[in-house]
Parts: sequence; structure tokens; C-alpha cells
Amino acid sequence: MNKRILFLILALGLMLFNPVYSVEDEPEVENTKSLPYNYLDTERIPIYLSITDEISTKDGLIDGQELEFRAQKDVIYKNHTILKKGDIVKGHLEMVVTAGMNGFPAEIVVDNFDIPNIKQSQLISNYVKKGQNRCLWVFPLKWSLTFIPFVGSLTNLIMGGHAKIKTTDTITLYYYPNWR
Repeated sequence: MNKRILFLILALGLMLFNPVYSVEDEPEVENTKSLPYNYLDTERIPIYLSITDEISTKDGLIDGQELEFRAQKDVIYKNHTILKKGDIVKGHLEMVVTAGMNGFPAEIVVDNFDIPNIKQSQLISNYVKKGQNRCLWVFPLKWSLTFIPFVGSLTNLIMGGHAKIKTTDTITLYYYPNWR
């Protein structure tokens, strides 16, 4: 009985006098006005794009290469047309990761989309496309074969899949109209 009362007093004391959290640690709402992103405002408009020409990591892709995308739908905000269906939008190939040994997939990263009348700070536009990941079955195979000398090393020769952006793929960007 005494142990229960002592435990309750201790637990209550820890909850009341918790030194980890104080009122001073709360974020100030007024500070968000100076930031370029107003995290309190989550209103967003999706922009659906598709690439005009198919690309693959098999091709000679170069970082920074300009790519063309086509708007799949009209984008309208407050009776103002931002993009019409079929409009061309430019984007840049930010990074190309080639397929690696042991089944690691290739990867294409597209960002830095240029949409008229929309600032980069109002856009979340990072798009990543990965190839086939073969690591899920290569690593267990590798470790099961390590008991036979040098046989587990043969799985190093298994390459990951190439990344490919097809014209049928839908790329979704998000436009935050109330951000600065």
C-alpha cells in the first residue's frame, strides 16, 4: 500500500515539474511571417504533368539537362488559370544515379520546374523515379552463399534496374499560392 502511494506521488511530481518542456519552448506564431513559407497555411493546388519524351538511365542523361513536360489538366486557382491542358513546362534533371552492383537500382531526380507566374518558393516539385530494386532478394542470396568460399561474391555482378520516366507517368507538383 505504501509503495503504491509513494509511486503515485513520484509520478505526479514528475508530471508537474517536468524540466524538459517549458512555455518558452513553444514556437512563436508571429515569427512565421518573416519566413518564406507559412507552415500554418497548407492550402495547395496539385499540378499534374507528363514528360513529352521518354527518358531512361540507359540513355546518356546529364545532370542539369532541361526536360519538357506537358500539363495534363487545367490548373485553376480562384478563377485564375495558371496552366492550361497541354501547356509546356520546363524542368531540370537534378541528379542521375546509375544502377549499381548487388541489385541497387538506378534513380532519376527531376526538380527546378519553371512555371510562369509561380515562384520556386511556392512550389514543391521534387520528383524521383527509381528502377527495379533487386536488393531484396540479392542480399539474402549473398549471405546464404557466403558459407561456400567466393560464391557469395558472385552476387556482386547482379545489377539493379534502370530508371525510366514514361510519357504515361503522372508527375504531381504542389503549388502553395499563399506562400511568398
